[in-house]
Amino acid sequence: MGRLHVTQIERRLDDTVNKHIDMSDVPFTGDQLRASSLSRGLAAFIVMKVANVDPLTAANSVTDEGGDNGIDAVIALALERRIVMVQAKWASDSRGSAEKADILKFRKGVDDFVSGDWSKFGPKFNAKKSELEPLLYDPSLRIEMIFCHLGTGVLSAESALLMDEYLDDMNNPTEIGSFLYLNQGQVHRMLVDDVVKTKVNLDVELSDWGTLEQEPIAFYGHVSGETIAGWYIENGSSLLSQNVRVLIPDSEVNDGLVATLTDTPGKFWYFNNGLTVLCDRISKAPLGGADRRLGRFTVEGASIVNGAQTAGSLARFSAAAGDLAEVRVLVRFISLENSPADFAKDVTRATNTQNRIGGREFVALDPEQARLRDEFAVAGMTYAFRTGEEAPSPSDGCDVVEATVGLACLHSAQLATQAKREISRLWDDISRAPYRTLFNPSTNYVRVWRSIQVLRMTEDLLRRAREKLDGREKLIATHGNRVVLHLLFRRCDTSSIGDPDHDWESELEKIKGEFEGILEKVFAIVEGEFPGYPASLFKNASKVQSLVYRVLES
Repeated sequence: MGRLHVTQIERRLDDTVNKHIDMSDVPFTGDQLRASSLSRGLAAFIVMKVANVDPLTAANSVTDEGGDNGIDAVIALALERRIVMVQAKWASDSRGSAEKADILKFRKGVDDFVSGDWSKFGPKFNAKKSELEPLLYDPSLRIEMIFCHLGTGVLSAESALLMDEYLDDMNNPTEIGSFLYLNQGQVHRMLVDDVVKTKVNLDVELSDWGTLEQEPIAFYGHVSGETIAGWYIENGSSLLSQNVRVLIPDSEVNDGLVATLTDTPGKFWYFNNGLTVLCDRISKAPLGGADRRLGRFTVEGASIVNGAQTAGSLARFSAAAGDLAEVRVLVRFISLENSPADFAKDVTRATNTQNRIGGREFVALDPEQARLRDEFAVAGMTYAFRTGEEAPSPSDGCDVVEATVGLACLHSAQLATQAKREISRLWDDISRAPYRTLFNPSTNYVRVWRSIQVLRMTEDLLRRAREKLDGREKLIATHGNRVVLHLLFRRCDTSSIGDPDHDWESELEKIKGEFEGILEKVFAIVEGEFPGYPASLFKNASKVQSLVYRVLES
């Protein structure tokens, strides 16, 4: 079926993206021009499907040219904080798979990009710099690397290992990058569906259910943990076809979910936010009538848009012979049958960005925070620590976020790294470390305010420095801000930082004088000893500790 599949794929490319692709730079004619057009079209088609964009936008993502550094298409999805990078190889004869050299070239291109080395790319890629570069400075960025070869073969173990090793480094300690290899069969499946993944239909028993009787219609209730685990085990990532991310293996969030399933399964419903599922349509079976205790529903074209980590963790726990008998999960199903245009995208985006309740909400319960508020008030300043409180202007005070970052970077390289990686973990449990390390009876407003003064001064100095920098150094000066702050604290006398009688102005001048030297040392050591994406480096506690040691030693 190889040749038939190729013909069908070729026709789809012509019907969608090919007519929009710029071929004016290609010096070939005849069959060579056609082959080049199909290769670019394949890259654009992958972008269209994976990024869920229109054919024109996908065609404009093509960067294939002489000197493209292994990247045939790239698109920045700012609202989703995603970058999709594609390399595509057309194979009319359906033979083979990606060569090791092709994978190495693609990997090198990605690495040059995340290192901020724009000089390695051609004009087409550099024309997208204004769209791509801001995302490189975003700590929440996700980079999706896709290699597509239209042969029917699979990626060799050796080539797969090359990408696995690269991802191991990039994703240590937090998930940033993912790699997907597509062959002819997988591309052909994309022709069948309007989305990258296949449609999933579910028969659902919804307990204590209710309905939102307006358009778009929605039903809600709770479902057994065993049922949701079964959904995921049977359908895999097809169940997440519209989600902004798939299951993140071994993340701290997932570890927390599994801990609840192990220790207090009966409380899972109380501790977990549940799932939001979009579907093409939903219908209730007549059985049970209006009885709200149990309803049976048929859900067509289901996709979990919020709760992927919950579903995946339930499946992982079940596969490891975990007992889900007591586990119940809140689920809501939203039908798109009569929904407005872009409603699905709006729901997906909103449910993944709004109303996140984290440790900060529990900080408000700590009497030490109220005490700090009072101390700041006596000094004529404002300290905001409750969620929803308006942060004061910089001259009038600060909030608990600034206080946490300043105190963490003052304390140690480890906590400075945590403040960069995931600050909410510093607020996880207000009864013990690391929270109590930062906020305790000996933490007075003077200590907090002075640490924030250094924080703000460092950010201002880094901002000015970045205006004169480009490429990798600019990335280091962005993602390494917490390390630089910690190093500056280490270069001054902080033993009396909480003493109101201590001459702090002289310490601030000393810190300011140390800045350029510290930053230059960080640049030199990172460049010499820590290759790769700087965002990954500055979230890795052991690497940061080593970097700090090397800078101070030098």
